[in-house]
Amino acid sequence: MNRLSQIFGAAIVIAIAVVFIVQFRPNTGPVQSTASTCAVEVRGSCISSVEFNASRNLLAMRSVDENRLRAMGYRRLTAEGLYERWLLNEDAKRLGITVSDDELTSELVAGRVRVSLPADKIRQVGYALNLREDLIRYLDVRNRQTKKFDSKQYEKQIRAITKMSPTDFRDYQRKELVAARMRDLIRARVRVGENEAFEQFSREKSTRTLSYVRFDRRFYGDLVVDTSEKAVQAWADANKEELDKAWEGRKAQYLPECRVARDLMVEVKPAEAEQGPEAGKAAAKARIEAAVQRLKKGESFADVARGASDDPSAARGGELGCVTKGRLSKPVEDKLFAMKAGEVSDIVETEDGFHVIKLEQIAKDADAEKIGRLETARDLYTAHESERLAAEAAKQVLAAAAGGKSLDDALAAHLAQLAPAKDKAGAGAKAGEQPAAAKQDGSKDEAAKEGGQAEPGEARPPYTMANHPNRPTVETSLPFNVSGSPITDARDSTEAARIAFQLDKPGDLPKDVVALENGYAVIQLKEKTSASQEQWDKDREFYTAAMRAAKQNDALVGYIRRLKSTIGSEVKYDQNLLKESKPADDGSGEPALPIEDEGE
Repeated sequence: MNRLSQIFGAAIVIAIAVVFIVQFRPNTGPVQSTASTCAVEVRGSCISSVEFNASRNLLAMRSVDENRLRAMGYRRLTAEGLYERWLLNEDAKRLGITVSDDELTSELVAGRVRVSLPADKIRQVGYALNLREDLIRYLDVRNRQTKKFDSKQYEKQIRAITKMSPTDFRDYQRKELVAARMRDLIRARVRVGENEAFEQFSREKSTRTLSYVRFDRRFYGDLVVDTSEKAVQAWADANKEELDKAWEGRKAQYLPECRVARDLMVEVKPAEAEQGPEAGKAAAKARIEAAVQRLKKGESFADVARGASDDPSAARGGELGCVTKGRLSKPVEDKLFAMKAGEVSDIVETEDGFHVIKLEQIAKDADAEKIGRLETARDLYTAHESERLAAEAAKQVLAAAAGGKSLDDALAAHLAQLAPAKDKAGAGAKAGEQPAAAKQDGSKDEAAKEGGQAEPGEARPPYTMANHPNRPTVETSLPFNVSGSPITDARDSTEAARIAFQLDKPGDLPKDVVALENGYAVIQLKEKTSASQEQWDKDREFYTAAMRAAKQNDALVGYIRRLKSTIGSEVKYDQNLLKESKPADDGSGEPALPIEDEGE
């Protein structure tokens, strides 16, 4: 009985296929009336605009957000997909891969139609378009009452969605099915052995934790480098060629006139702004008015700026250098260039907060050049010296830790021997001391605020060795795997992880320091965990499948890349067809990831 049922079922399928082929055999469908141009040309072959529009509509049929599609650049994606389909079809001829009429009919009767996307976008863009990696769309080709294939429903669907005749659609889908088989063939060649999968699983699931110390150039530049005029001039005399080259690029910032100024800026604190914009502004204004009172009592502008300013120039006593127009915010610039040398401005409000400016000198021509060259020399000298000091400090601490000291003790010994430059803020504070905050009457607070932070409404203590925001401290990373980034500001984001996985046991140190964007770091392995067999047994099937899919995708991308370089480098697109229409006026739709991104 089962055997008879199978034979009977097969006969029905064959009968449907025969009817389908007869009804939609070549030259029986209406002629496509829409004017056709070449959407893509490859080595003299034309991919018609009719196929381009059919593919574009099939890609978009599950999306209702036109603006999202435009943001994805899906017209270009459509054209690139057709180009790659042509490449795969050409290579299929070489390999003798074809699709029979029966095979094509079977797919269409089931409502399965194919579409193409660029290989390197299939996973990302396909997901956004509700397309699986097989790039299949399903059409409603069944009669709603009988639930069987209905040729009229089929024709209605393809005309509505693709604007093609049944004959043209059949030819179009034959190319798509050949391309799909080529993709399947390429993917099928990928193998993932259990040992390979476990090794990769172990690499990704094993973690390390680091102890590390950052040695930031800004700490040494602000507090340790001797930036006295004598030291700067000595460097300038010894490095005249480098200075002359840098000055040529900067002199337009100083000539013909610049103004030597200091700035005391108080910004609206986020915590204060939470009470409302006006409350935040009122708190900031109260603080700058308190600073102005200190100036009126005779304190130097530089000292008040060090303790009360929120501007980065606070560490330099508010020194801005010799500035020209266009370098400051408009309200501050207007005030500065209306002042006379020696004057202190009243309070100036900007979007950032409140400012008080002191104009120390108006420099012109030769005087401006002298100041400009000296500032240029100071910047170069400070950059060189802070780089050298940070590198030396990191190597010194690394050597001490390698010699048996703990990282904490090695760092403490380094900080203890540092001597702040005499002209730097807080020069009298030793490395381990916490500075006292000055009250308005000149006495000291009972205890300085930890980390140099002040309570709302109070002046911030000046930066010292103890409270500088970039002071070297021992930090601990979060657990990370071999591809992680345990130190976010490393010049090479993966270097620290790579080095850490070469260390054998907790307490081990590498042979060299790690380069950071603003200095160097010493790292030490703190903790080591390995992937367990229990984890692997639980995740083996899922992980192996995911790894295989990723490798299959890489294989397909590589294969297409080789085809492009060998048989399909001469490609032209109809740029008019690639132009996206303007977004809706209401701006609806969230943009998808840019099509340049390669992530999933």
